[in-house]
Amino acid sequence: MSKTNMTIWNNVSKTNPKYTKQVGFGRKFTSINAQYQIMVATEQFGAFGKGWGVKDEAFHMVCEGLLGYQAILFWVDKEGTHEFAINSSISTHSKKGLDDDCFKKVSTDALTKGLSKIGFSADVFLGMWDDNKHVAQVTQEFASNEPKPNLSNAQMKAMMKFIEDGKGSIVKGKLDNYELTDQQKDAFKKIFMVSDNI
Repeated sequence: MSKTNMTIWNNVSKTNPKYTKQVGFGRKFTSINAQYQIMVATEQFGAFGKGWGVKDEAFHMVCEGLLGYQAILFWVDKEGTHEFAINSSISTHSKKGLDDDCFKKVSTDALTKGLSKIGFSADVFLGMWDDNKHVAQVTQEFASNEPKPNLSNAQMKAMMKFIEDGKGSIVKGKLDNYELTDQQKDAFKKIFMVSDNI
């Protein structure tokens, strides 16, 4: 298999745990936030409707109480436009009565399953989220790519007080969680050098 055949798949197959949740009713499974998949597709292909999207959407009643949906999923890259059919169906009623979100739900379901065919969140669909080691690995991987928040003046003042009160080891353990300016780094370096309470 050519490495280029797997380029898109490899770019989008891992799922950020921040955008998942465990669903426990019926069978247990991992649910992926559909808006997250849309964000990843936009990162990969460009704006929805331009670099990728759906066209020729059609809703139809399969039978009484069952709504069907069909569309074409497409994306554009340097080789041209690529497309394939997606579809889904959903009940128009729930235990509470008419489900007025059924149109949105059925189109979202078809889009999510369509994106999975080209690799989006493939680790979930392949059952890899049943493996705690895989979940821990992707959690660490995505966490390391998250930008660190800047350390505010109030936080810095509180940390300096902690050091003065003999709790410098706690502060040292927290500093890696923040983005520090050069001035803040110098200030911490100086106080750590003169403090006996670390």
